[in-house]
Amino acid sequence: MSYKLLLVDDHPETLNIIRRVLEQQGFQVIATQSGREALTLAETQHPDLILLDVMMPEMDGREVCQRIRANPELADTPVIMFTALDEADQKLAGFDAGADDYLTKPTEPVELIERVKSLLESRGKKMSANAEQATPAASHKEEKPFLGTMALPDEGRVIMLLGVRGGAGTTTAAINLALLIAQMGLSTTLVDMDWQQGHVGLYLNQKVPAGLQSLVGMPEPMMQEQLRRLAVKYNRNLQLFLAKPQVHEPMIWPSESEIDVLADLLIQPGQYVIIDGGRGLTTCTRPFIQHADHIVVCLPPERLALTSARQLLEQLKTMIFPHTTLSALLLNFSSGKTLPRQAVEAYLGFSMLANIPVPPREIAQAANKGVPLVENVPDSQITAELRQVAHKLVRVQTATE
Repeated sequence: MSYKLLLVDDHPETLNIIRRVLEQQGFQVIATQSGREALTLAETQHPDLILLDVMMPEMDGREVCQRIRANPELADTPVIMFTALDEADQKLAGFDAGADDYLTKPTEPVELIERVKSLLESRGKKMSANAEQATPAASHKEEKPFLGTMALPDEGRVIMLLGVRGGAGTTTAAINLALLIAQMGLSTTLVDMDWQQGHVGLYLNQKVPAGLQSLVGMPEPMMQEQLRRLAVKYNRNLQLFLAKPQVHEPMIWPSESEIDVLADLLIQPGQYVIIDGGRGLTTCTRPFIQHADHIVVCLPPERLALTSARQLLEQLKTMIFPHTTLSALLLNFSSGKTLPRQAVEAYLGFSMLANIPVPPREIAQAANKGVPLVENVPDSQITAELRQVAHKLVRVQTATE
């Protein structure tokens, strides 16, 4: 099948270069230098994907993207935005406008093709899923359950991950461990309780028009119904509850009672609930501590991080119930030397699940594609090590137990 792509860039040289790269891969490319003409072409040509420059005269890429999303016939068309500005503000603005992905110019041809193919593949899966839901065999009764049902019987567990600081790998660990547990055939829910950063959705290239923050102020019956709408089915065994990034907005803090209700709704028998708690303890994460079966503190191999981890673990020790397990997970994102496991455990006073080196190139590739690391490189060493951690966290129950 030859996919039709709409390419929009006001620079003729850039337009021609990108067009040639795409056509060499067998794509049919429609090109224009005008944002307004792009809207007309999108409506008449119905492209499978749109590549859109941000900085354009008359009508910039963000406005074009917003109008595309407002058109019911085009709303589901994947959009990749690209610009010469590699700034977080620019990317967040692009995502807010409705972009599915973001590339910085000059873009490497290999990365461009990977991102295009990844989005087209994701769109194909989504269309197939929608078609399945539309078939008569999918009854209303089957769609109604709030949390999915899986093949293997299990009592379920609540696993919370907390970081000692930003960049400690908490979100990376939460996403990949959730997927690995789901791959065991267990019903798994990944919850982003880092309401300020909202990185789970960003890492997985998920649009979050209304995140978990939309629950604040709702009575319990409305909260339960809204949760049904917020659930994102990632695959057969894994669903997501995402937070909308609020880095540049006033933070919406829920009350403790609202978080208690949320915890009761999310934590149900037979579910493995993985919670990305972000950095340290917050209003959003404290109530979940008492529900957790296992709390994992993520840290890099640094002196200050070790000190912070020890303090956090000691604080958690005073808050948990006897059944809760506390442990540490050391993730090394640099190529430098790591710390001996025994020395770290002796200093922290708690056991370590693992001491894992994270290859920067592999983590960057996965982030750029918007997929979990273990899905992008399933046969790699880091996937094998994370899988071992996932098995340690899971207590699989047999039918006779």
